[in-house]
Amino acid sequence: MKKSIHVLVVDDEAFVRESLREVLTLEGLRATAVAGVGEALAVASSEPVHVIVTDLSMPQGGGLALLREVRSSGVDVPVIVISGVGTVADAVAAMKSGAFDFLQKPVDPEELLIVIGRAAEHQGLRAEVARLRSTVDALRPTQMLVGGSPEMQRVRAAIAQVAPTDAAVLIHGETGTGKELVSHEIHRKSARAARPLLRINCTAFSDPQALESELFGHKKGAFAAASADRVGRLAEADGGTFVLDEIGALPLATQPKVLRFLETGEYELLGDARTRHADVRLVAITNEELADKVATARFREDLLSRLSVFPIATPALRSHKGDLHELAQHFLSRPHGPRARAERTQPFTLAADALEVLSSYEWPGNVRELRNVLERAVIVATTSELGADVFRGILESALASPKSSGPYEFHLRANLDALERKILLRVLTHTKNHRKEAALLLGIDPRNLSYYLKKHRISEAEIEEHAKT
Repeated sequence: MKKSIHVLVVDDEAFVRESLREVLTLEGLRATAVAGVGEALAVASSEPVHVIVTDLSMPQGGGLALLREVRSSGVDVPVIVISGVGTVADAVAAMKSGAFDFLQKPVDPEELLIVIGRAAEHQGLRAEVARLRSTVDALRPTQMLVGGSPEMQRVRAAIAQVAPTDAAVLIHGETGTGKELVSHEIHRKSARAARPLLRINCTAFSDPQALESELFGHKKGAFAAASADRVGRLAEADGGTFVLDEIGALPLATQPKVLRFLETGEYELLGDARTRHADVRLVAITNEELADKVATARFREDLLSRLSVFPIATPALRSHKGDLHELAQHFLSRPHGPRARAERTQPFTLAADALEVLSSYEWPGNVRELRNVLERAVIVATTSELGADVFRGILESALASPKSSGPYEFHLRANLDALERKILLRVLTHTKNHRKEAALLLGIDPRNLSYYLKKHRISEAEIEEHAKT
């Protein structure tokens, strides 16, 4: 057996637990011996335990109580129950409660080692299945980054550079630009690919305490709703990658703790002063200008600096419309709802005139909106070739009826950004790129014009190109 296997022995009789600990240690296993359920749960919730060996009957709660507590706390570990006075009924009760096996005292050391070996192997297989499941989305062919434009090539190049490292990554871009896919690619191409890829969305937690409990875990009684010990998501991601989506919504009170974890890998459970460690790579995602939040004291500058070790910008679809055809064919090759699957056996294709219509649209919802528009087109189309008329109707409907319940999303902020960008280009073209004159026409301070140009990634070359149209 490998020395990495950690066995937790639980028995109120000092002689028994120390004897078992010594036997296991001599066989090259790491063994920890404790006297009761409370101590056992404290160890199991704070460090990896691969197998638990527990006595059935103990004064402060026996093996069955420990089994129930382990299961309710979310710790996934096989439990072997031993007893000196056990009956067949006890064995049946233990197995029904989820015990891996039941052994009679005095325990035969050789038999115990065999059972521990089987339990550890079983646990290893379960962990491997969990790791494979955690990365399956990243490995799906449909989850790849699509497009051969220079903008997408730059994203791929950035992923290739940073993935083999453990550097923190900040992925930023508008809604619907594929930021989550980029995080999957970073994990898939890293040395951590066989380990978990977990994520949380910071906007899903209105209470900082709930978010911290999710991230770091808590001890029973740490707060009113903490009815049992809980392992945090960061500990579950040990060895892998953890994605903080919508990082801009991270509460100010939680930001120092995330910064500390980012720098040292250390954290504490809520309600427990003991410092723990997890080996996790952090990837943050945002569609906000975090620098603006720093300026208004809503985001820590030191955390932004630490997250921005390697920033990756996902481009808006309007900046790489040359990828529209490839993106469309990619989405059309996938199933699009029950009706489409039931009635269509021939693959859908895009007519040449359809591409012209798609290219004339600004795509405020970016690639996600394109996918949704294509899904609607598949539903309403009468032939397998999707023509201009189908898309013209859908897009005109989108612009005319922002409150409609179509399958696409109408993003107010994205549309306002698109309009703001269009106005900037029009004014800069009109003033022949004279910045002070442009700022005067726009009604803004000339010093702020640079901010808007950077925000919308408007280059000198684009202004010149726009002047030709």
